[in-house]
Amino acid sequence: MKAVAVFPRTKEVKVIEHEAPRMTEPDQVKLRILDIGLCGTDKEICAFEYGTPPAGSDYLVIGHESLGEVIEVGPAVSRVKVGDLVVTTVRRPCPHPECRPCRAGYPDFCITGDYTERGIKEEHGFMTEYVVDHERYMHVVPPELRDVAVLTEPLTIAEKARDQILQIVRRLPWLIPLIPEGRPQDTQRLPLTAVACAKSECKHRRGDRREVPLPGKGTGGGAKGTIRSHPPDIRGDRCLAPRI
Repeated sequence: MKAVAVFPRTKEVKVIEHEAPRMTEPDQVKLRILDIGLCGTDKEICAFEYGTPPAGSDYLVIGHESLGEVIEVGPAVSRVKVGDLVVTTVRRPCPHPECRPCRAGYPDFCITGDYTERGIKEEHGFMTEYVVDHERYMHVVPPELRDVAVLTEPLTIAEKARDQILQIVRRLPWLIPLIPEGRPQDTQRLPLTAVACAKSECKHRRGDRREVPLPGKGTGGGAKGTIRSHPPDIRGDRCLAPRI
């Protein structure tokens, strides 16, 4: 089948013949790809700023914003059916037991950096004719959203940023009155203080070192120390941008 791939070693972008995927596990689903979105990530991958092929491959099939139609389901699949429209998530959790975010189902907060991302990091993407993946990574889309559903993945980036800012603001008691409980629509009026806090947290999640109070003896009940949340990420600016 046809696919669009980058070859980092030779710095080429090609339409190639790529082996069609086969269902090998009972919880897998096969999709016919309908739409693919292109964004700055794809542009940077095609400029060879980053993008890592799967182990043993000299190329990476790109494409992470997708809409597909279910054409086949495994015997253990119960949530999606043939004919459904689905958006498939991009990031996959790392394998390390000590990574609590990944084990809890939040690979967008992976602390090891060993996650994979379809079409970006160590897994082929969706810019091809057919895709096979596990049911748990698929989200059913209402038919009436067919024309815009491919925008779901970039939408999650904006929504995640908003949600994280809201959580930060709720930790600042003097700002809570500005955002009544149960009214997330008020987040568009968040004060600049919240945005600044979000940017600070974003930098920290990228692995930037900074001095913070640590538990222990010392003035004010704590001592200063240098901490690092996790190793720098290949795309650190996604700390507020999960791949759905």
